[in-house]
Amino acid sequence: MILDTLTSDEGIGVVLRTEAAPVARSVTPVRVETSDGVSVHRGYDRVAPEGRGIVGHATVQMPDGTVMSISDRWMPEEDGSGCGVVRTHEIVRAGTSGGVRWDLEFASGSDADSDEWRFFISGNVYGRNDTDGDGVDDYLGGNTHEFRDDRNGHLAALAYLPTARMGLSLARTEAPGQDSAIAPDQLTAGVVIGETDIGSLGLVAVETGGVVLRAGYPFREERTFALDTSGRGWSGYLPAVAGRTGSVGYELRAIDADELTDAIWSVSRRQWAVLGTAPTPVPLPMEEIERLRFDLTQQYYREWNANEDARMPAGYLTHFSPRDGRTLGSLLEYGFTGAQSLLALASLRRGHRYGVPLWRDRARRVNDFFVNHCQHENGFADGLYDTDTQRFVHWFTGILMPFQYSDDEDQLRAYLGTQMVDALAPVAARLRELPGNYTRTMCEAVYAVLLGYEEERRHGVAQDEWLRAGERFGEFLLSTQQADGSWFRGYSPSGAPLTEPVEWFGASALERGSGTIFPIPVLAALHRLTGREEFRAAAMRAADYIAATYVDEVLYCGGLNDTAQLKSIKMDSTGVLFAMRSLITAHRLGGDERHLAAAVRAAKVATSWLFLWDVPFPEGTLLAEADFRTTGWAVCDAIPGGSYIEDVFLEFVGDLLAVAAAGGEADLVDVAELVLTGMQQGVSTPDRMLGYAAPGIQCEGYLTSYWLSAPDETAFSGAVGKVKGDDNDTCNGFVNAAACYGLDTIRDMFGTLDFAEIRGRVAGAAR
Repeated sequence: MILDTLTSDEGIGVVLRTEAAPVARSVTPVRVETSDGVSVHRGYDRVAPEGRGIVGHATVQMPDGTVMSISDRWMPEEDGSGCGVVRTHEIVRAGTSGGVRWDLEFASGSDADSDEWRFFISGNVYGRNDTDGDGVDDYLGGNTHEFRDDRNGHLAALAYLPTARMGLSLARTEAPGQDSAIAPDQLTAGVVIGETDIGSLGLVAVETGGVVLRAGYPFREERTFALDTSGRGWSGYLPAVAGRTGSVGYELRAIDADELTDAIWSVSRRQWAVLGTAPTPVPLPMEEIERLRFDLTQQYYREWNANEDARMPAGYLTHFSPRDGRTLGSLLEYGFTGAQSLLALASLRRGHRYGVPLWRDRARRVNDFFVNHCQHENGFADGLYDTDTQRFVHWFTGILMPFQYSDDEDQLRAYLGTQMVDALAPVAARLRELPGNYTRTMCEAVYAVLLGYEEERRHGVAQDEWLRAGERFGEFLLSTQQADGSWFRGYSPSGAPLTEPVEWFGASALERGSGTIFPIPVLAALHRLTGREEFRAAAMRAADYIAATYVDEVLYCGGLNDTAQLKSIKMDSTGVLFAMRSLITAHRLGGDERHLAAAVRAAKVATSWLFLWDVPFPEGTLLAEADFRTTGWAVCDAIPGGSYIEDVFLEFVGDLLAVAAAGGEADLVDVAELVLTGMQQGVSTPDRMLGYAAPGIQCEGYLTSYWLSAPDETAFSGAVGKVKGDDNDTCNGFVNAAACYGLDTIRDMFGTLDFAEIRGRVAGAAR
C-alpha cells in the first residue's frame, strides 16, 4: 500500500492507495472533543518523512481553552496489505471542560452506494444486522455502528464491498490495559470522565456513498444499549490535566476476499496473530473441573412420588443464584436453559463409566417423565413443567422466567426493572394465550433422549419407549417440514406453525424459518437407529436450506429463545453454532461436499464471536478479584453485543473439531482449545469459591462492558442495572450439562482431551 498526503483548507491529510486506486483517505485525521460536547475537525499542521512512513503533527486549541497536541506515525506494511498508525497525544493545557477525547477517521476509497456495503464488528454487527429484511438495522437503526473496545472481541471493524470482493478493516494493535469503574451519575448522564484505556471502533455508512471507519479514544458510542433501551449514546473522556500523554496503535488493511465470510476470517486470523492470542491456563485439570461441575448438578436432583404428583416428575432444579444456591422457581425445563435430558445424558454416561447406579436411575426417571408425560401422540413435546401447579406452561424461560410467575406489571417492574418490563410486557401478554413450544427446545430434548437410548443399548439396557418417543417426534418433523426444507421457529400442540406475535416468531421468512437449524441431528440419529430413508432425506433438504439462507449472506439468527428487548429472533452466536452442527452432521450423513464447505464457513463465523484478548476490569469488581480472563469466551447476541459473554460454545467444541477434521482446517483446532480452556474461567473451586455457595458453580454469563446499566432498582440482579465486571447472578442446568456434553463428544471422537494429540491427528488427516 502506498502512503501519500493531500492538502486542503483544513490542513494536511493522508491517502492510502494501491497502484490502481485509492483505498482510504483522511482529509481531517484529527478530531478533538471536550466534555462540553464541542468538537474540532482538522488536518495536520505539518508532515515529515520518517523511514518508509511519515509523521503528521497537529496542535488543536479548543474553544474552552484546552490545547491538545497530536502526532501520528504512519508506516506502510512491508507486504503491502495495509498501513499502521500510532497516535500519540499530549494535553498541553487544560481548559474549563473537565475532559477531552479524540477520534481518527478514514473514508473508503470507493464511493459505492452505502447499501452495497456489508459490515462486521465481532459479536455486534454482521452484514447489516437486518434479518427482518426491512433494510434497516434491527437493533439500533441508523447508519452508525460504533462500539467500546471492551464490547469488541476482535478489536477490529470491517467494511466489505461484495461487488468489488474487497474489504477494508481498522483494528487496534494492542489490547487495552486498564479501566476504572463508572459512577452511577455518569451512567445516567452519558458523559464519563475517568481513567481508562478503553477506546472504540466504528463504521458509518455514508448516505452519499462509501463508508467511514472510525477509531475513538476514549470511547464513543453514538447509539447504544449500554445505558438503557432508548439507545441514547455516550462518550468517555480523559481528565483534562496538563502534561498527560498517551499513545494507541491501529492498523488499516485492505482485504481481498470472495465473500464476507472470507473477509471476516482474514480479520480473525490477523488479530489472533497481532494480539498474541493464546489459550488461558485452566485453574485445575480439566477432568477435575468436570467432576466439580457434574457433582454440583447431582445436588439439585429432585423427584416426586405418586402422592405428591401422579405424574411422578423428576429432574434437576438447577436454576439459582450462585451466591445462595437456592433454587428459583419450580420449573422442569427440557431443552434450552433447563437442559433436563442433556443433564440426564451426562448422568447416564457417568453412571455407566464409573459404575454408579444412583446416577443411572436418576437419569432414567428424568427421561421416563419426558417420554411418558411431556410428549403428545402426534410427537409434539411440551418443554416446561411447573412442579408447583402440576401443569405444563409455555415460553417464559431464561431471563424471562419471572413472567412465568406473575402478570402484574408493577410486581414485574420491582423484580426485573422498568426497562425490561416495558419492552416485553405487551408481547408477554399475547404469548400467555398461546400454547406451544420452540422447535429448538423439542429437538434438544429428544436428541439427548436418543443419545441416552444409545448409551443404554451399549450397556445392554433396553429403553424402547425412548426410541418410540424419538420416532414419534421424527414423524412430527416430517409432517411439519416445509417444501423448501425449512421448519418454523415454534409450533402449537397440533403442529400448526406459529407466526404471531412477529416479535417472537419472526417478521420475515428468514426469521420464521430459523427453526431449521435444530432438527438435523435428531433426524440423523433416527436414521442411524431405524435406517429410514425419509429421515435422511429430510435432513439433506434442511441442510440445503441452511446453507442457502443463512450461510451465504452471514445471516445466522434464531439460536436463543429469550431476549431482554426488541425481538426474540436476533443474530446470535448460538444460531451460528447450531447451523455449524447441523451442516457437519448432514455431511457425515449424506457425504455432500457442499454441506461440508458450508459447515467450514459457519465455523469460521462462529470464531468471529469470540474474544481474542483479556478485557481489563475495574478494580474491586467480581471479575477483577477473580482474575477472570475473557479470551475464548463468546458474545451472546447482537442486542447486548459484546457487553455480555456466555458459555454456550462449550457444548459445540466437539462439533467444531469435527469440522476441523473433515475440512482439513487445522486452525479450528486452535479455536476449540481456546474455547475449552477459556470457558473454565468463573467456575468455583474449593480453593477459589468466588463468593459462590458450592464448588462447580459457573454463571451463565458475564458482563465485559455495560448493557442496560443505567441505575434501576431490581430485586433480580440478573436483569438490568448490572455493570462491567459483574456476573449475571444466574446458574442454570444448561451450563454444566453443556460442559459435560462437549467433553464427552471430544472423547468419543479422539479418545483423549490432549490437544497436542488432537492437533497432530487433524493435521495428519489434512495432509
